[in-house]
Amino acid sequence: MEKYNVEELELLAIQIGCIIRLSRLENKLSQEELALLVGTNSTRIGRIERAEHISGWDKLLLICQQLKIDFTGLFSLKTKRELLIIIEDSFNLEERLNQDKKDYYSFLKKIVSKKYS
Repeated sequence: MEKYNVEELELLAIQIGCIIRLSRLENKLSQEELALLVGTNSTRIGRIERAEHISGWDKLLLICQQLKIDFTGLFSLKTKRELLIIIEDSFNLEERLNQDKKDYYSFLKKIVSKKYS
């Protein structure tokens, strides 16, 4: 098993949140709808998607099952290019894109680029 350093762990948290967000958007679910499906609240879903909270494995597993995401694939760090594509795809699927969300996606791209440098 690969051992990650602190920067890679932070990138992994971002990656997990981005993959979950993209899949949720592709499934046309709100954070609240996903939360109801997995027995949690929308605040927790939002915090996971923004990498502000590392969820317990059980909730991550339930989210992955609901969204049909390969659970083990979450923990394989993607390349900078792959992660930036996931972020861009999520941005393009957003239906209610206000300035705060635009700023967040811009910030996320900068953070990912910086951490890979």
